[in-house]
Amino acid sequence: MKNNVMAWETAITKGYQPKEYRFEAAYVPVGLVIARLDFKIWAKKVMGINGYFSQNDGKKFLLTVLLNPRLKNYQINKDQIDFSFCQIDCIYELRIGLRKEKITVEAIRYAEG
Repeated sequence: MKNNVMAWETAITKGYQPKEYRFEAAYVPVGLVIARLDFKIWAKKVMGINGYFSQNDGKKFLLTVLLNPRLKNYQINKDQIDFSFCQIDCIYELRIGLRKEKITVEAIRYAEG
């Protein structure tokens, strides 16, 4: 299975608007969140994938899933899905935490297509 993570330039060329998505801790919803994965871009400053999510109320936010050094993939833990292979345009159940005023992705589960 091939991942569907894009480079920044590829996403812009395809018409995606990553700058419309916010990442500030005060804006990103925390707790159990249902959201649609719109697209994914390789992170620039860390070994990770930026996931661009939207909700039915129009809220758009960015989450970064870091490389799991123990598993050598983008799974949060061995029981989770590998984020590099998550389909776009699908609904996901996310568990989002806040630690030391930084957003953390604690779980990602496929909800519906």
